[in-house]
Amino acid sequence: MLSAILRAIGLFSKDERRQYERYPVTSPLEVTVEGVAHSCIVDNVSVGGLRLEPPVDAVPGAELTIRHSESGLNLTGRLIGNDATGSRISFNSEEAGAVVSVWVRMMHEQQSEAQARAE
Repeated sequence: MLSAILRAIGLFSKDERRQYERYPVTSPLEVTVEGVAHSCIVDNVSVGGLRLEPPVDAVPGAELTIRHSESGLNLTGRLIGNDATGSRISFNSEEAGAVVSVWVRMMHEQQSEAQARAE
């Protein structure tokens, strides 16, 4: 039962390659780095962080703020790295990351269900 709970919040067993399970989502967010706001889309989310598209114009290690204006979500993180299509962000708090991970996934599921009903 404990393993099912850990898997539900994104924690993997020790034999998995990644520390946290990633969930594909599509959700707009605003990321602010050194006073500059960037409009991004979340590509995937986990308890440890998220991947954003397009890449954020900042150096790895930069502190940033992640905001979702409609929900009031506001937390801090750190830029882990960029590639040609996106940025990897880690949350400064695993507890906040767990909440955000579940929240973003639920929001994505609700949007997907609403789109399916509309079609």
